[in-house]
This record gives sequence, C-alpha cells and structure tokens, in this order.
Amino acid sequence: MTTASPLPLLIVFGAGGHGRVVVDAALASACFRTVVASDRDPSLWGQQLLPGVPIVSPAALHALPKPLALHVAIGNNLVRQKETQALRNIAPLVSVIHPRASVAQSSCIAPGCLLAAHCVVGPLANLEEGVIVNHGAVVDHDCRIGAWSHIAPLAALGGAVRVGSASLVGAGSVVLRDLTIGAGVTLGAGGVALTDVPAGQSWAGVPARPLERASA
Repeated sequence: MTTASPLPLLIVFGAGGHGRVVVDAALASACFRTVVASDRDPSLWGQQLLPGVPIVSPAALHALPKPLALHVAIGNNLVRQKETQALRNIAPLVSVIHPRASVAQSSCIAPGCLLAAHCVVGPLANLEEGVIVNHGAVVDHDCRIGAWSHIAPLAALGGAVRVGSASLVGAGSVVLRDLTIGAGVTLGAGGVALTDVPAGQSWAGVPARPLERASA
C-alpha cells in the first residue's frame, strides 16, 4: 500500500493586498497543508497577512519544513517576474486556483499563475508563467496570455485574443475576439479595444485609443 505524499507548505511572497487574495484562494483550495507569507519589508515581519498566516523574513524561508511550494503574489508585473527569478531556488513555483474559478479541462495553466474566485478560463486557453486572472475576469476560448500579464477584475477577453508578456488589461475592460494586445501594454480600466494594441503602448476609453504622453 503506497503512502500519499504530504501536501506542501505554501510560501506566498508579497504581503500586500494581492498577497491576501492569493492566501485566501490557497486556503480555500485545500491544496496546501498550511500557508506562510513573506516580504522584504522588515516592518511586516511578525505580523499576520490574514488570521493564522504569519509574515516571516525571506531569510527564515530556508528553515521551513519541507515539502515547500512558492507563489509570488505581487501585482506589479515586472516586480513579480523579478522576484520569481530571485526566489526560484527556495521551492517549486506553483499556481493557485480558487475553487470557485471556472477553468476548462483543456486549458493550459503554467506555474505561478493566480486564478481568483469567479474568473473564467475557457477551453484551450493558454496562460504562461506568472499570469494573474483576477476576480470575475473572463479569458475565453483559445486565448493566449503571455507571461507576467494581469487580467484585472471583471475584464473580459473574447475568444482567441492574444496578450503579450507583462501587459495589464485593466478592471472592467473588454477586448474583442481575435485581437492582439502587445507586450508591455496597459489597457485602462473600462476601456474597450476594437483593434489590435501595439506593444509598449497605453490605451484607454471607449473605443480605446492611445493615451497622449504629457509634455515635459
């Protein structure tokens, strides 16, 4: 008779509001034996991120009892990527999926993703490493979301949308099907993309248009 492997202890790195979202989802998922938070801010050490979830220093992570798993819970896309690279040697990177997320069996979810409560990830959708699909967001069928991107609360992507790496699709925004959102894009909250958005640009409005840079 084989013995089941013990559940890992989850390290949630990032003790801000997004960290609370991740911890809440992790606890609800029952996929981890316990959860510990960590942060680089010494003023947070010794506090609790949520009741029963202590915040410890990064130096203390190496002494935690194994097996361990890691999720970097930082909303800023580029900082999340940087911290993930710095912490990979501590524990395997894992995704956290809230049990009230709707995730198609044929979707592909890379490590380090968060799928928050009431989000939808459709058939054959592909989420690369470190993607956030936040509360109530919809990533429809055949979408491809590049690494370190954030689909914010209540955003909706039509079928077969492509989102490049490290992009932000803002809260309540809409991207029509078959469009491409380039890498490093910000689509402002409530924006409606009717055309492709080139890499590195910030768009907003209905319909969404490029934001003019403020003059010096």
